[in-house]
Amino acid sequence: MQTQWRRPPVKLYVLVGIPGSGKTTYARRYLSDKWRVCMDDLRFMLSVEPYAEPLQPVVIELEHIILERLLAGINSRFNDIVVDATSVTRERRRRYIELARKHGARPVAIFIQTPLEVALVRNRQRANVIPEAVIHRMHQMLEPPTREEGFEYVITVVDFSV
Repeated sequence: MQTQWRRPPVKLYVLVGIPGSGKTTYARRYLSDKWRVCMDDLRFMLSVEPYAEPLQPVVIELEHIILERLLAGINSRFNDIVVDATSVTRERRRRYIELARKHGARPVAIFIQTPLEVALVRNRQRANVIPEAVIHRMHQMLEPPTREEGFEYVITVVDFSV
């Protein structure tokens, strides 16, 4: 009898953190071998503004379509996927968890825990500054991810560097 090798299920890494927390930097540094779907990149495809509230529904729908297509093709492509978005609420993350489970992927949260003051300083140093009111609002909305909401595990990265 011949044993058949099976690849472990694809992981859907969901980055969680306020703007300026270092999500994209983390993804580029530690998850560069994975497919990355970035909300900021989708926004820049549609507008020169770093954050345009009226475009949010379109950006969210584009992200969902892209993730659905990538996850639907995991049987043939075998690559982990990174969601590079703020994902600060359980409600927002629920969609990712459901999508991962629907396609047999394992949802994993990576919580980039950065103090508000550090994120604000980083934001001021960006080429495309996000309005500070948006960062404050997301900081108030932030619900740290948990296994109870459906993640297989949660990795917490504490980042105080500016």
